[in-house]
Amino acid sequence: MKRIFSTLSITAAVLATAGAVAPAASANVGNCKTWTSNKAPYTGSAYCSEIATFDKFRVKVTCVDPRGSTWVVYGPWVRNTKTSTAKCSDNTSVGILKTGVSFSA
Repeated sequence: MKRIFSTLSITAAVLATAGAVAPAASANVGNCKTWTSNKAPYTGSAYCSEIATFDKFRVKVTCVDPRGSTWVVYGPWVRNTKTSTAKCSDNTSVGILKTGVSFSA
């Protein structure tokens, strides 16, 4: 029991230190909003402002079918103050699990 507690303590300390020195994945990349359509066929959209002049973004939509299968579709790359939209499917029983934003590297 003592050995398990000691191992857990060391693991927690390592994870805490790693989190403290790891850089943020996307620090202040702009002001983005995402939304989904209200009726089928479902689409997801993203709009971003306040991003750098040459940076691009696109919507990332996670789709789900009635069996629970999921997949990701992306909208076109666009620049600041534009909207990127993607459709999961023409099938009306396919929905959207979540909508996010992907940025160019």
